Amino acid sequence: MSKKIQFQKLEAAGNDFILVDAREQDIPYEQLELISPKICHRKTGIGADGLLILYPDSTMGADYTMIYKNADGSDAGMCGNGGRATALYASQNGFSDRHRIQVHDQIYEAFIHSGSHQVELQFPDSDAPCPLSKQWLDHVNSAYQVQNIHKENANARKFMAKAAFKAYPQTEHVVLFTNDPLAIQPVELLSKLGHNIRNDDIFYPKGTNVNFVYSQQAYHIQLETYERGVEDFTLACGTGAVASALSMHINQNRKIGSHVYKITVQGGLLEVSFDYSGMDIAPQGEHDKVFKRICLKGPARRVYSGIWAGN
Repeated sequence: MSKKIQFQKLEAAGNDFILVDAREQDIPYEQLELISPKICHRKTGIGADGLLILYPDSTMGADYTMIYKNADGSDAGMCGNGGRATALYASQNGFSDRHRIQVHDQIYEAFIHSGSHQVELQFPDSDAPCPLSKQWLDHVNSAYQVQNIHKENANARKFMAKAAFKAYPQTEHVVLFTNDPLAIQPVELLSKLGHNIRNDDIFYPKGTNVNFVYSQQAYHIQLETYERGVEDFTLACGTGAVASALSMHINQNRKIGSHVYKITVQGGLLEVSFDYSGMDIAPQGEHDKVFKRICLKGPARRVYSGIWAGN
């Protein structure tokens, strides 16, 4: 595609994105897989974790549709921070501070706090994350084990997963918990571990995003996410924050009611709130989602706008 494309550069807690407003220019969906790797390339393109497209139409009665492509052109499913960044842009360009976004076949409620850079995004209700077996944990802690050496600490650190969960905040995630805060720094060796887990056979064929979690305080998580499609650690991952908060609640808490988790990422502070019912079967005997009113909150801002000349 050689024609010029007007774009916005946005970031949300360090997750950076290129947004194209399809209300103003024709961006054929079938070309996005080719455009995204070129425009997101950090050496020869603009550089970003992914590409966001705002389409004016919605098949589900939302205000607009958001399409997200990873930096490598693959389909990411949902992108939480991308959704928050898109909502901020939309609120500054014709939409209200409260509006509805369609992503695939789901609706997300966005709320932009006027006078601040805080943006909330409410997710669809969710099932509980599923614990992975001890056999798989032993596999991670042996076959995939690497030493994580820190310059500030002469002792070699090994990442040892104490628990692991599969979660699906509208995209694939695995969450691994460790008791060692020095074991979750995204140095090169941990990147190799993230790559191996991301491509593990248990997650075939789509693969998964990989979240490394340490928590010393109740309701506060330190998180590093190896993102599928970026194939590296990013400064933040919104769906990773949601997956990690829900997994931690199942792993350590399980208290019924409303809860708020603080998520520290490299790019800042995110907040995940939800209601937990403690049941997976409704009183009427019908299947019910155990996590409701899931909300991701954090900073977002527009960095600059420009025109991409194409290839």
